[in-house]
Amino acid sequence: MAVGPASAAGPCGSGYTYIGSHDIVVPSFSKDYRYGKPGTKTGSIDVYWNSSLSKNCSIAYAYGPTYGVQMYRYNDIGLYPSYSPDDVSAGYYSYYAGPDYSRTQPAGGQCISLGASFGPSSSDTTSWGFANYPDVHC
Repeated sequence: MAVGPASAAGPCGSGYTYIGSHDIVVPSFSKDYRYGKPGTKTGSIDVYWNSSLSKNCSIAYAYGPTYGVQMYRYNDIGLYPSYSPDDVSAGYYSYYAGPDYSRTQPAGGQCISLGASFGPSSSDTTSWGFANYPDVHC
C-alpha cells in the first residue's frame, strides 16, 4: 500500500486550502538595515481556509535575507474586528512562525486580522520585518 507524504495534508492540516499571501517588510521606522532597507520583503503571511471547520489558518514564513536565520518571529490571527488575536506563535525560529488558527466563524465570510513581525529579540520584534493586515479575506 502506497502512503502519501506527510505534507500532503498541507501546513495547516487536512481540509485547509490556500487563499492568499501578504508581504512582511522591513518597516519604515527600522534603524537596523541588516536585512534590507525599509520596504524590503523579508517574509510573507500565507493564509488558508477550512470550509468544514469555518476557520482560517496563518503562517508567517521567512523570505530572502531572513530565510534560515534564527531570530525572534511572531505571527497572529484573529476574527475582525477584535482587540486581541485568537492565536499567536512567538519564539526563536529560522523559517516560520505558526500555524495559528482563528476562532470558528459563526457564518463564514467574516474578515480576519493578521499580524507578523521579525526581530532580534522579544523586546525588539519589528526591526527586520513587520506586517499588520486588520481587515482581510472577508
